[in-house]
Amino acid sequence: MCGIVGVISKKQTKSIDSIVSDMANSIESRGPNGEGFYIYDNIAFGHRRLSIIDLKGGKQPMSDDTNQYSVTYNGELYNYKLLRIELEKKGFNFRTDSDTEVILNSYICWGEGCLNRFRGMFAFAILDKLKDTVFLARDPFGIKPLCFYNDESFFAFSSEISAFKKIPGFDKTISLQALDMYLWLQYIPAPESIFKSVKKLMPGHCMLLDKDGNTLYNKAYNNFSFKPDFKRKESDWLEELDHKLEKSVKLHLMSDVPYGAFLSGGIDSTAIVSIMAKELKKPIKTFSIGFNESSFSELPYARKVAEKWGTDHYEEIVEPEALKILPDLVRHYGEPFGDSSALPTYYLSKLAAEHVPMVLSGDGGDEIFAGYGSHINWMKEISKPDWVENLPSIRQKIYPILNKLSPNKYPKTWKKPRFDVWIKYVEYLNTNWRTKLWKNEYKQFIQVKNTSVENSFSEGLKFQGVNTVQYFDIQNYLPNDILTKVDIASMMHGLEVRTPLIDMELWDFALTIPEKFNIQKVNNNHWEGKLLLKKWLEIGHFNTIYYSS
Repeated sequence: MCGIVGVISKKQTKSIDSIVSDMANSIESRGPNGEGFYIYDNIAFGHRRLSIIDLKGGKQPMSDDTNQYSVTYNGELYNYKLLRIELEKKGFNFRTDSDTEVILNSYICWGEGCLNRFRGMFAFAILDKLKDTVFLARDPFGIKPLCFYNDESFFAFSSEISAFKKIPGFDKTISLQALDMYLWLQYIPAPESIFKSVKKLMPGHCMLLDKDGNTLYNKAYNNFSFKPDFKRKESDWLEELDHKLEKSVKLHLMSDVPYGAFLSGGIDSTAIVSIMAKELKKPIKTFSIGFNESSFSELPYARKVAEKWGTDHYEEIVEPEALKILPDLVRHYGEPFGDSSALPTYYLSKLAAEHVPMVLSGDGGDEIFAGYGSHINWMKEISKPDWVENLPSIRQKIYPILNKLSPNKYPKTWKKPRFDVWIKYVEYLNTNWRTKLWKNEYKQFIQVKNTSVENSFSEGLKFQGVNTVQYFDIQNYLPNDILTKVDIASMMHGLEVRTPLIDMELWDFALTIPEKFNIQKVNNNHWEGKLLLKKWLEIGHFNTIYYSS
């Protein structure tokens, strides 16, 4: 795990070596183990390294044997050993044991097509001297960040927005539309940022630039699609889920340094820790954060899981001194970010970094297994017939009986999924409240209809039921809130966080699970989500349910 930066000088009148050095220094916490730079004409790459694999080799930026290609890369490729074997059969030679060299040679061999072969988290830039191009790419989930800046003098990219402030003449003009999106959702969805001049490369996208910093294309190479398989029974799903989860965790344990796990006591982190404990011979280190207010603290659940698996458990009661750490948080986020769990995630990462340089986490389980309260609310909403809201309360009770007696005379017309219904479950300030906040001269910037956010909902309508809003969360909430929060909090402390539940092979499987195995009404008044994962955890790993819901 690392931090990457790069600059293309369009006018070739500025000293780019000092610019890229200043940018790299500004994100030093992302890579405390070393730095590296590569200058070619008007193009400069920089790198800050957190050494996890091939500690002696793997220094970046890295060039190939011919010095025609160079890469700066942030992430981990979990299938790099298999790809290396394939590339060696094609005649490629390797000087290191790092996944960085596999990234580089994969691009040389397959070009853009290499992206669909990678299993892991990544953001990288590759200079191709033969074609005079720079290629940028970000992993399908958006686990690793990559943003870019563009003006008349420079094109630049970085792992953090704050690095662009080191560019001479940096355009600090605030995007009021982006600010309104922050007020709306508490995060700013990609591709926008708080600055008009800065954009985020979308998850699952790649970008090609010419030598002068002009964009040749910015396009998607991956998208997610739910394809339910209705032929299999629950036992089949449980058996394959067991296989996929264990395989993913094993791959994510690939490391040349000590590691541990975040343990909240929730379902997802409990699942990860249970597999790790079974796979490893010695106790794993687990880390938990709690609060003095018992209603907010999950420490009791985490302790029970730690006791069950005999982990080397560390915990801390947090009394956040938010004002003291606020300047650091603001600098690293680089833009407004309102998720209140950013503070405990900061302290959790700090605690873990005092003991290990890498941890596994349970992020992603709610998105792929339908575990959010908003998913339950959505199912309740779309399961109501249209006539319910338009009838007096007495007739609401009678009508279902009449419908059963005479369905032709008293038919049900079910609600159609609508964006305005969904967004009320995930927004923070609706249009009415934001209208009150903005001065009259700025009300034109209120996002009554936001194209990028609403489009992701519309795209999700090709799927059924809860899959529609799962798709929305995968496109918006997961990369722009959850993964951003974890990346910033961990990298502030030089800690690598890996996410076995956010894995391409696991998701290819999970996207085929029918809705009824993940979320359903368990009685007249209660819906429950993440059913398959809960049952897997109970059957295979616990006799008693220890975890919190």
